[in-house]
Amino acid sequence: MITKMQITVVVNPRSGRGTAKAAAQTLQDELGRRSHDVHMVETGANTQIDQAELQSQIEDSDRVVIIGGDGTVHHMLPILTQVETPMYHLGTGTANLICKEFGMSQSALQVVGHLESDFTPTVVDVPSCNGVPFLIMVSLGIDASVIHRLEETRKLKGGYRAYFSPILSEICSPRPARYEVCCSTDTADPPYRETGILVIANLRSYGGRFNPCPSANPGDGLLDAVSFACRTSIGSGIGFGLLRLGITPKRAKRFAAESFTITSKGNAFVQIDGEKASFVPGLHDGRLETGDTLQIAMNGHHIRLYAPETMR
Repeated sequence: MITKMQITVVVNPRSGRGTAKAAAQTLQDELGRRSHDVHMVETGANTQIDQAELQSQIEDSDRVVIIGGDGTVHHMLPILTQVETPMYHLGTGTANLICKEFGMSQSALQVVGHLESDFTPTVVDVPSCNGVPFLIMVSLGIDASVIHRLEETRKLKGGYRAYFSPILSEICSPRPARYEVCCSTDTADPPYRETGILVIANLRSYGGRFNPCPSANPGDGLLDAVSFACRTSIGSGIGFGLLRLGITPKRAKRFAAESFTITSKGNAFVQIDGEKASFVPGLHDGRLETGDTLQIAMNGHHIRLYAPETMR
């Protein structure tokens, strides 16, 4: 016999060019047909939400389902870290790294079965970047510059095809980062300096089945990082290609620590969970200027995922 549940569904109706809204309706209909109580909330850039009211609603629920891309989950983290209600991600964005990492379905009908299953919630670390919580990763350099170009030029989401023009622009005019890194495990060592790309990861997945930090585990209390030198887009491509093959590039350094302090030695573009970091305090429209710092750290916060799979 299925136990009746109260489920809050948070949907970004613009995600997936309308597929999120359709998935939300299918999920609501099927859960209602199976006698569950469903509370539907729409979110997004143009939607005003009473955060305290939504948090209270989620606290009183047995499950919370977020329908949208990784960015939709990212912007829910301030609430999710304050509740114990387990979250399920029904991904309708471009990469959907979170739901794929934990075996969550992108089929609304299959999600119903998962929500009714007896999974043990997975506790996942939620670190912060200058106080802003994130789940997947933060990066500086050419890849982050592509994200900036993407968000500054496109009007609507267009899947991976939308990246073509920003990548072409980056090839023609690359914008690597110049940075200095200190981590909590190397307090006695001099800062590590590089010009290139820096990725600090909580999850392994980065997009396109690419895992630059394959040992990253969001339950171990540590952040994994890789820094490699590249001053050109070709160098960046070669470095990412080697990482894709599981080979650490020459002049690369790996770190694992509870916290990192990054100081910019030039204009450095930053992305957080796949978005331009324009909302991170201390940055200038998502950029670190010379002398600016980023503090990326574990802070004891976590969320609970209602996931079919733990870290594989």
